[in-house]
Amino acid sequence: MRRFLFSISLSVLACVVAWAQIPYSYAPSTAQPEDFSALGGNKNEFVQGLVRFDPATDPALARMKGLQIRGVRCCLRAAYAQARQKRSAILASLGRPENNVRTVYADFAEGWNEVLFDEPLTIGDEPIYLGLQVYETIGTPYPLMTYAKATVPQSCIVNLAKKSWEEFTDRGTLLIAAIVDEAAAPLLERTAYAQNTTHPQTVAPDADFDGGLYIHNFSSTPIQTLNIAMLGEGAEAPTVRHLSLDAPIGPYESTLITASLHSGTAEGTAVRWQATVEGVNGEAAQAGRPGVSSLYVTYDNFIRTPLVEEFTSQYCINCPQMAYFLEKALEAYDAPYVYLSHHSGFADDVFTCAPDREIVYVFGGYENEYNPAIMYNRTVMEGENGIVQGIRDMSPAPYTEALEKAATMPAMAEVEIVSATTNGVHVVGRVARDLIDSELYLSCYLVEDHINAQRYPQKGLTGDPDAPADLQDVFRHNGVILHHYTSNAAGDRLAIDSDGRFDVTFPAAEDVEGFGGTERRIVALVHPIDKNNLRKNTVLNVTQAYLTTGIKGVNESGTENGEIYDLSGRKVSSLRQGESLSGRLPIKSGVYIVGHRKVVVPK
Repeated sequence: MRRFLFSISLSVLACVVAWAQIPYSYAPSTAQPEDFSALGGNKNEFVQGLVRFDPATDPALARMKGLQIRGVRCCLRAAYAQARQKRSAILASLGRPENNVRTVYADFAEGWNEVLFDEPLTIGDEPIYLGLQVYETIGTPYPLMTYAKATVPQSCIVNLAKKSWEEFTDRGTLLIAAIVDEAAAPLLERTAYAQNTTHPQTVAPDADFDGGLYIHNFSSTPIQTLNIAMLGEGAEAPTVRHLSLDAPIGPYESTLITASLHSGTAEGTAVRWQATVEGVNGEAAQAGRPGVSSLYVTYDNFIRTPLVEEFTSQYCINCPQMAYFLEKALEAYDAPYVYLSHHSGFADDVFTCAPDREIVYVFGGYENEYNPAIMYNRTVMEGENGIVQGIRDMSPAPYTEALEKAATMPAMAEVEIVSATTNGVHVVGRVARDLIDSELYLSCYLVEDHINAQRYPQKGLTGDPDAPADLQDVFRHNGVILHHYTSNAAGDRLAIDSDGRFDVTFPAAEDVEGFGGTERRIVALVHPIDKNNLRKNTVLNVTQAYLTTGIKGVNESGTENGEIYDLSGRKVSSLRQGESLSGRLPIKSGVYIVGHRKVVVPK
């Protein structure tokens, strides 16, 4: 599968330019290196990036009608001196990205560049697209720069390999500014932009919440105080808040603050929220562009358990090292999570089962299947272009970062395994009220861990001198799905009552021999299935319960120290060093908590 995007931190700061004209941009003129991201395709191909400036939606730009744009200011990750080959250039289009009206070939230096048009562009009624083009190489990949902490709508429009233009809604704001006539200065005084930045964010309806606010100063005067009008979807009137900043926002600069914001009354997973700057430094602001974002607004604030799913195969030579560093990240993660492996996407093996084959649609096209790959909550993560991600650098860091992001995503349901016995598996739960009428599915699996790699050989464990020294000792086949309890391998349509509740009992798994692993789990998750729009496949929530005995072929989960609690939090027993779980667990069947994990005691 092609990799389109990748974030990095820069080691260079933006240089400060003495402006002869006025910079007009939705991103800061300077920023810290860790606030920058780089964007590209990591291929030998053209990369183009544009920002849309539209007088119809931006009152400040509308005030500048008749004035001229003299050129473009832009920031690049590396030097691209390709003007002689007509590869590196600044671009301007009218109406649509493909309607190019200016191309000026220029050699770009690393960092900020200022390039003027041969003939200025007059601001009129049509949207103006400004940006740049370079020929990206694998030696100097990811040329375009974004301000990663704020994604302003229509400020990150990219064309890879000159194929098609696409707006990225979670990559930040391209570091591209219009250079306009100095006569624009009085038209931009007391003009600022504000936008909620924490996304996604779960808030209650018609309530205050602490949110991140990105504020950009379009003027040459520092900003110390602002009045922000906040209008959440469903609200009859905006809520106005006065903000006094700890430090002023410099000319053409930006800041991020945490402020008390207010939500609207409408409930939903993507509810519109808008901020408008009405006052600057104690005076009425000149009208500027409103900042529009979305919130997840609900009375049902469930706790998210992140779901980590890996695509792998016994025949994949690169899979063991990805599994190694992922395992290190999971070991260090001190909170609940659920891990599954899907032995599909590249080549079936002895572990491949029907659910593994069914889930391959998340690749977005079967010609794109590859291993190793991973997904979190079956969602398109911030900074990604699809559900499935490829291998990252050889360390636990990228997996730790992604897991932490997955854990902060809003949970839209709660799922509970009530019991797993010889009579079957009982799963209950509740979905958010705004999703009661949605088409949702329940998947429930019997999963086995710690399967010996000598008994079931894995390619890639030997032969690589750069592999971790303990790779063979650490590697095991984990998260293998042995059985799906649902009648459909992709999951069963969930029956939800008027309160959002569901209650499902599956028949027991019979004659599941397994692969000799030392631990088994029941995993249950609630999710949609949308093969046409992959962004609508986010798992609402997931849970698991570890098994002791009671299902044929299940091995006892071994010995460990810890207190034993029931689901109400009442301590019922304790484990001593070396004592088996089955020797100390209560006789009464049910689900108990041992060492921060659920354990099922069968009848």
